[in-house]
Amino acid sequence: MKLNPETVLRRRPYLRLALNSSDEVQVSVGERTIKCGLHALAVLELFSRPLSIADAIKQLGARYTAGERVAAIATLFRLQEGGALRDVAARDEEDGAAHEQNAAHDESASVGDDEAVENFVGVALSEDDVRSENLSDGEIYFECALDDSTRALIPYRERDTRAAAASLPRAAGTLQTTPPGALELNPRLFLQTGDDAPAQLAARVPFLDRFSPRRPLLWVEDAGTETLAPYRLTPEHARLFVQLKEGKIAPAELDADTAARFAEARILIAPEEDAARAGSWRRACEELRRDLQSEQHAVLRKIIHPLQLSALRRYFRALDARGHLKASSNKHYAHRRRSIYDEETARFVQQQINALVNRITPAPVRPSHCQVSVYQPGALLRRHKDQPQYVWNLSLVVDAEPESEEANAWPICVEVEGRAREVRLEIGDAVLYRGSEFTHWRDVLPDGQSVTLLFCFFSPADG
Repeated sequence: MKLNPETVLRRRPYLRLALNSSDEVQVSVGERTIKCGLHALAVLELFSRPLSIADAIKQLGARYTAGERVAAIATLFRLQEGGALRDVAARDEEDGAAHEQNAAHDESASVGDDEAVENFVGVALSEDDVRSENLSDGEIYFECALDDSTRALIPYRERDTRAAAASLPRAAGTLQTTPPGALELNPRLFLQTGDDAPAQLAARVPFLDRFSPRRPLLWVEDAGTETLAPYRLTPEHARLFVQLKEGKIAPAELDADTAARFAEARILIAPEEDAARAGSWRRACEELRRDLQSEQHAVLRKIIHPLQLSALRRYFRALDARGHLKASSNKHYAHRRRSIYDEETARFVQQQINALVNRITPAPVRPSHCQVSVYQPGALLRRHKDQPQYVWNLSLVVDAEPESEEANAWPICVEVEGRAREVRLEIGDAVLYRGSEFTHWRDVLPDGQSVTLLFCFFSPADG
């Protein structure tokens, strides 16, 4: 294919990436594998949308020094030749035919050499901020990236830095300012470069079908809740993470913004604060076990990391907007409610919550069924008990418009020993109770309000 600076390319969907310890990125296109340096991550990120070669070179030139620029642009052409990038004008070609055509290119005629690369470089280089949309090509994916787009729906209460005490989940509305020199790389990190989760996590992270295909993912285990949170790394963040992992750079050498973002996602931690968080959650679980015994319910606060919660709010809003949540068929039982049952990402969240629930319940449980429901103004949930096979229920507030403080939140009522216990939850809070034993309900949701809940049902582990 003849290229010129105005040729518009786009990354092919569903590429497989592998990142090894030698800083080599392997990009698989069908049966073919293209071996590149870490610049491949930056190039693939740029071409997540249609982009001309000239514009891509400008952006790579603004990002890298002269020597690095040549290597990055050479990588661009190597990816194009290998079929990872394709000409938008030729999109009517079948992917397989395009791969064969690219594979037939003569290696000696490569435009990836230094001289050819320099011929494509414009004199004026400017930096454009190219952002990849979470919802592309009509698909709805869950994705939590370390950029500002993920931060848009962080709950307001998490934007108060006073919530950043070591015993509580870190405030995520404002980037952390812990000095990089006091931070260390979290030892509970797992890198995923392809479709499959790392082998040591396989049993812990099922239900990834609706996760964005973009990679790499960095799995971060929370020292307090012991749950796993996935973050999609930008190409630059991936490069820096590999260098941190291999000891080539220290946290103190990161720029302030990157260090803050890594600390916010707990990729970098202050060891003493992390230990304090783990101890705080151990004590909290002991108290929650006592609450279950004495009050027949337990309230779990801030169990989802704020960045993950923001991404979940965005994801479920998109599902609802596209009509994936359906109106309740039993309007006598639940009025003005739209729901989706056993949705893949919701099941992933339930799987993570299950680890925390098992630290609280008197006997082990396993995930059974889950449901995401959006309650509209005027909605209500009538008094009822759940089916007997569900020994524990957990109701998690995923979203609310407008956001409410605890005192004004829409309550769930649980009747225990003839008395109604009213529980008010903010976004990210949950209540655990025996829904098959105790009658529970919600009164009418006031006008102008909507609430999204994730219901997680658990059965005996040996059932």
